[in-house]
Amino acid sequence: MTRRALERTLGWTDYKGSVTGTQLFDLVLLVASTTRTLFAVVTRYFHFSHETARQAVRANLGSRDQLTARLVDALHQVATFTRRDRNRRWTCAIDVHYVPFYGDRSTPGIIGGPKKAGTSFFHAYATCVLIHKHRRYTVGLVTVHKGDKPHQQVRALLDHVAARGLQVRGVVLDAGFDSGETLLLLQQRDLYYAVPIRKKGKGTNRRNECYAQPSGTIATMDWVTEKTRRSVSTRVLVWRRPGESHARVYAFSGWGDAGAVSEAKRAWLGRRRYRERFGIETSYRQKNQARGWTTSTNPEYRLLLEGIALLLRQVWVCLTLRIARARNRNPNAWVPELPLVEMLDWLTLRIRSRYPRTRCITLTHNTLTNAATP
Repeated sequence: MTRRALERTLGWTDYKGSVTGTQLFDLVLLVASTTRTLFAVVTRYFHFSHETARQAVRANLGSRDQLTARLVDALHQVATFTRRDRNRRWTCAIDVHYVPFYGDRSTPGIIGGPKKAGTSFFHAYATCVLIHKHRRYTVGLVTVHKGDKPHQQVRALLDHVAARGLQVRGVVLDAGFDSGETLLLLQQRDLYYAVPIRKKGKGTNRRNECYAQPSGTIATMDWVTEKTRRSVSTRVLVWRRPGESHARVYAFSGWGDAGAVSEAKRAWLGRRRYRERFGIETSYRQKNQARGWTTSTNPEYRLLLEGIALLLRQVWVCLTLRIARARNRNPNAWVPELPLVEMLDWLTLRIRSRYPRTRCITLTHNTLTNAATP
């Protein structure tokens, strides 16, 4: 399934008679399923050199925009959305994942951020994930560049989803997307949304005043964006969970028929939708089980590894859903028969069987001796 999706979307070709397209696909899938480097996989299983493999992969990557579009196409092909799926209005979770980088700070494609895993520099990727029962499919992927604004990332992801025939009803976002421009974009597109609002500075202002309100308060928050000076207005819910010392403020819109559901109910629904996005963190951890290791500074190659990791996880979601349906299980039920690591092991064994290789180390008769070492 993974190979077919990659072959149909990436369109890779042979490289100078040294590496076939089939070998290239096997190579990158082995890198992903074993979470090893390109060098380690090539020297272990293939007859061509690491440098030849590197050049073959790079020659087929294309531009970053082309590669992004092809990887997103592969994600949608694996998901195999039906006509009913395309008529449905989905709820999506949008988030940014940071991959630590420890190399030269002038490397193209890295961005700064809070210190994590021993570094303050990362390659970052924004994803869009469907939230619906057990079908947590990734349907959008973009690279986050230095200087990219949150609303630009959201617009690009929503455009990816719309261009491939899916309809979005609502979006839940992390606090990093709480900018006024993002809320204006979602309001312009008539989308439901739920996003936590962070405090702005240390002084008293309209945003910070909401944090002093009692838990359960529903209010209107108004402010003006800093650069474009556009007016922003949104309904917010102040909420403090039992045992927490500070309140949280959630901006929300929609999540219920205004004529039939009270505003308090809609606020509660918005918060509940936001809590459902926590599953995306699990998706990231699972994705890391299938992401190849690299020290390359090539942003396109790093994007390829990220996309293939998401694709392999997507395949696993589809397979577990088939198993659940075949055994008449609830779509939310866990399928213990096929952990992701087990699927990756199967993939590794299948590909390795195509490249059998006998290795031996010839030693002289005097290499091993019984003489005592001084």
